[in-house]
Amino acid sequence: MDIATKEGWRHYVDAVYEKPVLTSKAEVRAMGPAERALYNQARARYSQAGAFVKTPQFAEFQAAVRDRVYLNGYRLVGKLGLILSGEPGQGKTTTLLQIGKEHELRRRLMASEKNESTVPVVYVAVPAQAGARALLLEFVRFFGLPTRRGILYNELVEMVANAMRRCGTELVLVDDIHHLDLKFRSNIEASDMLKQLSERCGSTFVYAGIAVEGTGMLEGTREGQIRKRFELYDASPFSITTKQGRTDWGNLLLAMEDSLCLLDQSAGSILSGAKSLYWLTHGEIGPLKDLLQLAALHAIDDGSETLDLRRFDKEVERRQAAARSRQRG
Repeated sequence: MDIATKEGWRHYVDAVYEKPVLTSKAEVRAMGPAERALYNQARARYSQAGAFVKTPQFAEFQAAVRDRVYLNGYRLVGKLGLILSGEPGQGKTTTLLQIGKEHELRRRLMASEKNESTVPVVYVAVPAQAGARALLLEFVRFFGLPTRRGILYNELVEMVANAMRRCGTELVLVDDIHHLDLKFRSNIEASDMLKQLSERCGSTFVYAGIAVEGTGMLEGTREGQIRKRFELYDASPFSITTKQGRTDWGNLLLAMEDSLCLLDQSAGSILSGAKSLYWLTHGEIGPLKDLLQLAALHAIDDGSETLDLRRFDKEVERRQAAARSRQRG
């Protein structure tokens, strides 16, 4: 389902993927073909969609979001927000979605009774080259609001703001904010619309995008306005140049190893490949997840049920040899 709609978002929040009980390779071999396929599918689904690794960066950003939601509940104007900026592969969208999911689940637990009209979290992705009206229509689409031909811009703003107030929206997640490159006037108008909307609906706005510092949002006359209200967080790769950095990288690998659900993977053995995995992924969580999940799928398919860490070492050697060859050439 489309996560940028109210129904799709609820489906994402409601989805629960239980970690399958790990058994032995002999028991898996003894399963019938259909049962074995379902078991392997459940493991693969959990490792890709059900397991979320909370890094120190995530915990810090999530705490900052909670603080601003709390503070904004008492502010009449000048609502505070956050910007998560970084290069591709740093887990920005995943972070945004997980924070929104946990916030909504927390609000549901606090509610005295279930209320389908409540929408604590809104998620929209900024379309490429979006003007203010086009971006507003993404909010309209999320809520499924009825519109008519020729509806005025100010009517759209008020319609969306009213929907958020009526539904008790506290958190608005705006992804791909880098599409609002302020070199273009239409994008400037879209940026102004977001500010106008935040003041009218009272929600906390959280932006995420690629290298937001280069979009013009934090430059020129707008820099003061945005920087006073929005704190910038950097989604950066892991580093292993310090003891703490190596500890954080190791903890990430251990958590990833546990999520793969491999039957013969000895807990902690992944750490012997820590340097190779860092070299291959440059410390980026997105490429690391892709690399390990693909290797795990292969291990499930071929029945080995363990990561072949030597393959990572050999791949490092191959790439290094290729780089040396290019330099000599």
